[in-house]
Amino acid sequence: MGVGLDPAKAEGARRAAPRARARSWSAVEPGFAEFVGEASRLFRRARRRPWSVLGITLLLVGLLAARQARKDRYYPGSVLLSATEGRDAEAGVAHASAKLQDYVYYAVLTDSVLLEIMREHGYRPDLIDVNPRLALDNFRDDLDVDVYKNEFVQERMGGVPRSARFAIEIRAPDPEQAITIARALGDRVIARDAENRKERLSVELGLASEILGYARADVDRTEREHAQAVLLLEETVGRDAAPLRVRVQKLEAALIAARARLDQAQATYKQLRNSSAADAESLTLRYDRVDWGAPKLKVDERKAMLRLVLVAFFGLLPLVAMGVGAFDPRLYEPGDVRRLGLRPLGVVRAQARVSGTQRGAARG
Repeated sequence: MGVGLDPAKAEGARRAAPRARARSWSAVEPGFAEFVGEASRLFRRARRRPWSVLGITLLLVGLLAARQARKDRYYPGSVLLSATEGRDAEAGVAHASAKLQDYVYYAVLTDSVLLEIMREHGYRPDLIDVNPRLALDNFRDDLDVDVYKNEFVQERMGGVPRSARFAIEIRAPDPEQAITIARALGDRVIARDAENRKERLSVELGLASEILGYARADVDRTEREHAQAVLLLEETVGRDAAPLRVRVQKLEAALIAARARLDQAQATYKQLRNSSAADAESLTLRYDRVDWGAPKLKVDERKAMLRLVLVAFFGLLPLVAMGVGAFDPRLYEPGDVRRLGLRPLGVVRAQARVSGTQRGAARG
């Protein structure tokens, strides 16, 4: 009579079998030791082809050096300015950073201003004479305006003026030229801002003059209508005089209001007429210098090229060696044969073959 297997034990064995297989599968996965062994094998194979490794490495280093030599080095020059709103600026209006950046980049630094600066400081004179539009596009590609510490993203609360800082950066082949152009751009922003304040003051003065003229005409018209109504009321008696008395009272109230508007318009016009360009700062943004920058140190091209060649050579040498060892079709050691799925029968070294040949020749 046969002995039956316990069902519980059979179920446990069935469940444990996949776990055992999983553990055995992970145990054969290559780890760091296998990686080191494979890298060592590739380096040993690469030592059999030293001239190939050295030649390919020098070729790649030469290509990198040639590419670096053809590349123009540009140095950044930057200045820092601040934009502060005036005392009488409109409160409760928020301005995003993009608006300030676009205002400086397009409205202040116009194409005519940039072309003048380019000619003044010798930025790509060959290209300006041939194609000014292309030279201007290249200049704008090298120009950056960055706004930060921007308080205009929030609405103004109270009488505290808001401010923002922005940097103007330009890249040029020479560090002295870069900082000189950056400072010229900053000066143009400040000068343009002063011109904008003068223009705005002129517009405000013209508008105040028109309002003053309208106020005077309103007072003159109301005075004439009031005088006519009073004269007509004096000549009228009885029931017809009641509507005229109401009209006279309304015209008197309108005359008082018109004279008040005239006084206010005269005061505003007088204040603007007596204002200077400096007083107009309270009407708009004011730009000031914060940091006028300094030229960057010029890079020694010879030292930079030597450093690049050394770093590239010693960085590419092991990679090239591994590549040569991996793609070399020859078999040098038993491990190379095993990777093909074959079992090596032995090793015949070159020195042994030479010695055997020499002995055979001596016997003969």
